[in-house]
Amino acid sequence: MKKPALIALIVLNTTFMMALTFYFMKLPWLASDEKFLIWGTTALSFANREITDSEDFALINTSYDLQLIDRYDEFGFPVGNQAITDRQKLTQLLQVINQAAKKPKYVIIDIHFVDSTSQDDQLLAELQQLDNVILSAHINDAGELEKPLFEGINFGISDYLIGSAFDGIYKYQLIYQDTLKLLPLKVHEAINEIESQKMGPFIKMESGWTMNNFIMNYRVLQKDIYDLEAGFNPVSLGELLFLTNEDIQDFIADKIVVIGDFFENDMHETILEITAGPLILLNALLTIQHGDTAVNIWFFILMTAAFALLSYLVFVEGDIIERYINKLPVKKLTKYLVGFASYFIMLTALSLITYWLFNIHLNVFFIALAFYFLDRLVGYIFYANTVKKES
Repeated sequence: MKKPALIALIVLNTTFMMALTFYFMKLPWLASDEKFLIWGTTALSFANREITDSEDFALINTSYDLQLIDRYDEFGFPVGNQAITDRQKLTQLLQVINQAAKKPKYVIIDIHFVDSTSQDDQLLAELQQLDNVILSAHINDAGELEKPLFEGINFGISDYLIGSAFDGIYKYQLIYQDTLKLLPLKVHEAINEIESQKMGPFIKMESGWTMNNFIMNYRVLQKDIYDLEAGFNPVSLGELLFLTNEDIQDFIADKIVVIGDFFENDMHETILEITAGPLILLNALLTIQHGDTAVNIWFFILMTAAFALLSYLVFVEGDIIERYINKLPVKKLTKYLVGFASYFIMLTALSLITYWLFNIHLNVFFIALAFYFLDRLVGYIFYANTVKKES
């Protein structure tokens, strides 16, 4: 192949594979090999980690503070009871917060407010007095936004929109359908008084660029909230209300307060362990605050160089990998498997580098398949042309 044609093909394929990489990062699932790779690198990273400072956060658990309300069928007839978070206790807590001389930095209430109760008017009145509060919203089965029942109160999506498929939450995204911002991103914007904008697979913030879709590195694990020394222990709502108003106000003063079910009914499988929904939201906020998925020019230089090298191996007939595979005294099918494995190993090494340098995991299995299928196609074309010339 002539050099100009080779360069053109390498440039085109590098661009295509970059776009394909970001597309695969948007998908909700991982191949089994990718799960093991991501789990291994994440676990190794966490073996020597330092837990995030807990002084800026106050976690309040609602797992054991429930009330019974009527459950209605689709026609509006009562069919029994259902348990929801005790809104009277929540109202009482917000009253104490509103009376404080030093307010929280922000209040995140990760509770699904969809059913009405007799305490709603009082709770709404307290919510309206808080300038720095946000409620959870959800996407229903029809793909529609299901807002909290309290009109006029700030809300953000708390679903894990690209991580709820199949068997666990492995990925996260910050903006859904280009305009709907997830709760952690809205909190980050409010605290720092900034605006963010989605541009393709990235989000532009004042501090730089970050990935919209990413595999999250958890800074606080579920096991950490059981560890008294870690300082992230959630205080149950009922127990907190036994304290004096002054003690409660000291507990929440100038902190990010996260209220939700940390132990019982809002648990999800993540890459490392079963984790509570409010804790996932907190980790997503920490991910943004610490710039864990920030991208810069060096990330693109590394990706471009690596994909250009792999593209070279695809389009150059008789490269070192092919010469090595052709010498193997094995069956043809085994040679195919070895050929795929060579691309998978090289992309695995690339994913390890991007993780250690930029905290970004790659979907290497499907990219390796794409490179290998293209390699086989190019090899078939070269072989067909050679046979044609010889005949």
